[in-house]
Amino acid sequence: MALLCLAPVGVAALINRLALPRPFASQGGVPGLRLLSWNIGRVHLRWESRAADRDLGFVAQVLRQVDPHVAALQELRDPTQLGRLLALLGHGWRGRVPLDAYDRRAALLWRVRGDPFEIPTSTGRAAQGAVLRFERGRVLTVVSLHLDAFDASRRLLQGQEILDAALRTAADDLVLAGDFNFDVAGVARDALDQRLYRLLTSTLSDGAVRAGATSLTARRIDYVFYRSAHWRVSDARVLWQEGIHGMDHRPLVVELEPVTPRPPH
Repeated sequence: MALLCLAPVGVAALINRLALPRPFASQGGVPGLRLLSWNIGRVHLRWESRAADRDLGFVAQVLRQVDPHVAALQELRDPTQLGRLLALLGHGWRGRVPLDAYDRRAALLWRVRGDPFEIPTSTGRAAQGAVLRFERGRVLTVVSLHLDAFDASRRLLQGQEILDAALRTAADDLVLAGDFNFDVAGVARDALDQRLYRLLTSTLSDGAVRAGATSLTARRIDYVFYRSAHWRVSDARVLWQEGIHGMDHRPLVVELEPVTPRPPH
């Protein structure tokens, strides 16, 4: 399978994680939901770290193999680059990337019915969202975001504003996915990043808390936070691969299975 040259740690334990995805779970005719979050930028360099056009074919290959309903991608340059990726993915995929004040942007791609929207912040960075519509009237609001890499106070402000706007937009079920640029396990309890994590988890659940590190530096900085009365996380895994086109993040895949409604008393 071309997805993947295994990293030299825990090879045996990772074989199952790198296998082709299982069929979507289904209960009562309602299929499950697969979500991928991935910063597709390159190893950080002072002059350039955004996604490279030459990597788009590989990104499309991974997306086809993982087969998600929705993908939150970060560090795309602009709508033109997103258009190239959508052309490689082919029929059925839609996507949107905001034109904010930053030069690297969070995009959202989906292959179900969806209505896109943007969430601007006071810092000039925007998040990309969409209201996705599934079978049997189920609706899920998904937001792709990328918080500041170097300033914890800006991360906190961006996270607060995006969360507030997403909660106002979402009727019920909500997912925030992306590169949050902090590892909650590695910061002090009184740090601003801990404050942001507590804010997020006061309303949402950390859907990939046991999935492990997502970056080359062995930090968990990519997250999927969610709340839902209709789905619950059944699996979360990081696709660990070695030396992928100079990328410094790994795809995070979260499986949501439908919740069986409780009969009325």
